[in-house]
Parts: sequence; structure tokens; C-alpha cells
Amino acid sequence: MANFDTSVKTGFAELRTSFAELRTEMATQNGQIQTQMAEMRAEMHKGTVDIIKWVIGVGLASIGAMLTVSKMTEKPPVQAAVQPAPIIITVPQAAPPPVAPALAPTQPTK
Repeated sequence: MANFDTSVKTGFAELRTSFAELRTEMATQNGQIQTQMAEMRAEMHKGTVDIIKWVIGVGLASIGAMLTVSKMTEKPPVQAAVQPAPIIITVPQAAPPPVAPALAPTQPTK
């Protein structure tokens, strides 16, 4: 019986040692997993921020393009129909050609 008691105590001591090693290994792996998860969270946060920046940038560029196109296609304001003064061309009248004086009728000589 004493032999059995010693073997049981030895077995339990070995189990305690194995469990202690297992707990230490699990704690190490848990720390590694938490570190990896923190890195993944940081990467995801950076990716989300980058996506938000791109969406805002594309939205602002689209709004700017729409405003530019609308300004380019906008009709100019209607102005009052102001007609320029008419151009008057005057042609000087040429003097009538001189008329030769009429000759007096001649009388026949006798």
C-alpha cells in the first residue's frame, strides 16, 4: 500500500508539473494571439480610414466636376437688346452735266 501511495503521489506531482507547463505554454500562445489580433485591428482601422478618405475625395471631385460642367453649359445672362446706331451712308449727288445754251434760230438771209 505504501508503494501505491508513493506512486499516486509521484503521478500527481508529474501531472501538476505537466499542467503547469501546459498553463505556461497556453499563456504564451494567448499573448501571441492577442498581439496578432491587435495588429490585425490596427491594419483594419488603417484600411477603413483609407477607404473613408478615398470615398470623401472621390465625392468632392465629383461635386467639383459637376459644378464645373454646369458652369460651362450655363447660358450667358440675357442682356437688353441694345442695337447699335444705324450706319447712314450718304452719297453726294453729282451736279447735272452742263447744258449747252440753246442757239437762237437763225433767220434765212435773203
